[in-house]
Amino acid sequence: MSNELEKWRKSKNALALGGSPGGMSPERQRMNEALARLGSVDVKEERRGTLPVMSTKPGRLIVALDLTGSREHSLRQARIATAAMFDTLKAFGAVAVRLIYYRGTDECRSSDWHTDPDILCNAMRRLSCEVGETQIARVLRLTLAEREKVCGVVFVGDHCEDDPGELRELAQNLGQRRMPLFVFHECADHDERSLQAKPVFKRMAEASGGVYVEFKPDSGAVLREMLLNVGVLAAAGVEGVHRVALPQTPEARQLQGRLRLLLGPAPGKV
Repeated sequence: MSNELEKWRKSKNALALGGSPGGMSPERQRMNEALARLGSVDVKEERRGTLPVMSTKPGRLIVALDLTGSREHSLRQARIATAAMFDTLKAFGAVAVRLIYYRGTDECRSSDWHTDPDILCNAMRRLSCEVGETQIARVLRLTLAEREKVCGVVFVGDHCEDDPGELRELAQNLGQRRMPLFVFHECADHDERSLQAKPVFKRMAEASGGVYVEFKPDSGAVLREMLLNVGVLAAAGVEGVHRVALPQTPEARQLQGRLRLLLGPAPGKV
């Protein structure tokens, strides 16, 4: 057990006894208690092999969320979209999801692998955003440290303060391991920082063999349909993507078309 995990558990136990380490807010206490049930660990160092590994073999999907201050308004959409994805995936097969998020000055957390949608959805309902810079490279390094095959990585964010060269190199490493990165970019026309991040995100997706799709703030339906398509890919592979009904939103149709082009025809079809 890592020292950081031990410290985190001691802090959680102190809360259970009525303590309030560091002047923690009630909202933050509730969030930490939810993450304890989720089985999450505070990621202070990206050491290879330190993350727990699930022994069963469902499709594996990492969902990474930017929870910095600019995304406070969009967090509710992400919660709804994730719950909708899980609900629809029941018809296609099992998916194990690891949730990774970053926020604040130096907080990055990763959950265990979970196939139970209620556990993840309940934990997400208790999350909140905090002002800070992006930690996208940290997320990608955590993904590359996975011991077993990951079907794909979904990143949902708006801005990018990370070094573009480092992100491209990490994305190339993902591509070499056949772990495509699906960048769902919340990009507002009036947001200069979002517009500056667009070429960086596009290069990341391309270098990994994944797909970049942008959506506008308040486009909850778009995010739901995009998450569903990638979730189906993790659950049922090529055949599953070809079985999914045509999405209603143009952004999700664009994603589905790119997935089918990348994956080729379903087995048994020309």
